[in-house]
Amino acid sequence: MSAGALTQFLVDITRGHRRADFAADAEAVLADAPLSAALREAVRRQDMAALWQAGAHPMALLYFARASGWDNERYYACLAQAQLTPGAGGAPAGATGHAPPRTHPPSAPHAR
Repeated sequence: MSAGALTQFLVDITRGHRRADFAADAEAVLADAPLSAALREAVRRQDMAALWQAGAHPMALLYFARASGWDNERYYACLAQAQLTPGAGGAPAGATGHAPPRTHPPSAPHAR
């Protein structure tokens, strides 16, 4: 599963063409999704850290967090903590703040 496909899935279920379907029957949408079993379970559990570590784009993940009832503080704290866990890649110990962590490359060529 590529990070791009995961990101697209999150956008589709929160802002795209699968939004209503996911709201009506999340299990049916998940069963049909091009996700690994582990990522399906992460979506079910709203495990933002696992989705972040799998490479989900921070804005797509933020859309999913908001659709799941998470406030910004909880979301940013979760991502900050995910960066401090082994294999998460990135933030220095003690990183704080409310800006999204910047471990993923910009998605637009002009944003570099």
